[in-house]
Amino acid sequence: MAYTQKDIKTRLSLMAELSKAARAITLPLFAQDMTVINKADTGYDPVTEADIEAERVLRDLIIKAFPQDYIEGEELEDITGSNDWLWTLDPIDGTRGFVAGIPVWSTLIAVSYKDAPVLGLIDVSAQDKCFWGQVDADGNAKAWLDYKGQSSPLKARKCGSISKAILGCTEPLSMLTPQELEAYNIIRRSARFSRLGLDAYGYGQVAAGRMDIIIEAMLKPCDVRALMPVIEGAGGTLTNWEGGSAVNGGRVVAAGDQTLLPEIYKALKK
Repeated sequence: MAYTQKDIKTRLSLMAELSKAARAITLPLFAQDMTVINKADTGYDPVTEADIEAERVLRDLIIKAFPQDYIEGEELEDITGSNDWLWTLDPIDGTRGFVAGIPVWSTLIAVSYKDAPVLGLIDVSAQDKCFWGQVDADGNAKAWLDYKGQSSPLKARKCGSISKAILGCTEPLSMLTPQELEAYNIIRRSARFSRLGLDAYGYGQVAAGRMDIIIEAMLKPCDVRALMPVIEGAGGTLTNWEGGSAVNGGRVVAAGDQTLLPEIYKALKK
């Protein structure tokens, strides 16, 4: 790759600043009643003051530090840059959980080089947990957790079989079609057990070796780009349902144990 360790280091440093800036906005609003707007023509797709204001502040900080970088986000218009670097922002991933007072929502920040995510942050702010992922210029990947002032490496576990795996999906009844749900249930019935409603936090738990598989659909690039360096840096894999790149979202599967993927793909093809 044609980027340097300095390119990574300076953007990683800014990501830490962005995390603090986002928390200064989101955490006080999470602790109180809030105005919620449904931005969907049909169904329910909530957005809050925290989503919009946090993204605005993050964009301003990025533009000041790296004016030539591209920026895309969940709530505001894309900003066109003039180099190969792209920031992808989701100020509150899991807005429904945020509105409901459930502390598993997160701020997602990704940095991509030539459309490949090389830095990712899942900041589970209400729990003071930051799941980090990094792909160095030499191609080496690593992931780590910052929790209450302590840093520790993240490592996905090898569970060996789907029957021993803990499976996650945020909301299978709303994000999966009837045919996709049937395929998902093949894996769910084979798994050790499943947990729902975790949004990006579930992917952090896969990287931490506490869960094993996440299967979801209807994801946007801002939902998935930050997850990829975290999962891959911990030794796992995040792809689409066909085994290709998940960089543009859609239907995705994350596995801490890559040996499970052939069986997972086979079920999902049904």
